[in-house]
Amino acid sequence: MATTIHTIERKPQLVGEQPPPLLLMLHGYGSNERDLFDLAEYVDPRLHILSARAPLHLSWGGFAWYHLSGTPGRLIPDTVSRAEALALLDRFVASLPERLGSDPRRTYMLGFSQGAIMSLALAMNRPELIAGVIALSGYLDPALVPATRSPALTGLPIIQMHGTYDEIIPVAAAHQTQEVLKGLPVRHSYHEYPVGHT
Repeated sequence: MATTIHTIERKPQLVGEQPPPLLLMLHGYGSNERDLFDLAEYVDPRLHILSARAPLHLSWGGFAWYHLSGTPGRLIPDTVSRAEALALLDRFVASLPERLGSDPRRTYMLGFSQGAIMSLALAMNRPELIAGVIALSGYLDPALVPATRSPALTGLPIIQMHGTYDEIIPVAAAHQTQEVLKGLPVRHSYHEYPVGHT
């Protein structure tokens, strides 16, 4: 696993208040940092946008945050590489405000699939690092929710979106995430769409 995270960025297009808020994008399994970057044109131009490449280079091409086994619809995460990726992401996100000059109180995360899983995991474990999460086609593994809750979790906004026809991460996993988040002091909203894993 790589020990650094490669990124591409779009600096704020409007000069507003300084330091600017930051949106960090995390792609899914087998993709790369360019996958979500086109969404930047739809995002508030005051945001500094950073899209990160996952640290594992897959043998057949593309990148991943951690290894998977199983089959689509029944994927099994490798807990060792997932823990390593979460620790790397923690250090990376913590370093961003000083490195980029962004507002440390306004780092937002947008993740798709495995990137959504990583975003939700970081929110549970280090909510003081982030101001909100948009989780697309992912889920929260209850094993990644720490027994002791940080006060910073209170009021953390989380938007979760999932396709009802998702064949990779079934919508049932999103429903289970809803149930977990209902028991936490976050501000959670959930949206379903008649689409697949997209």
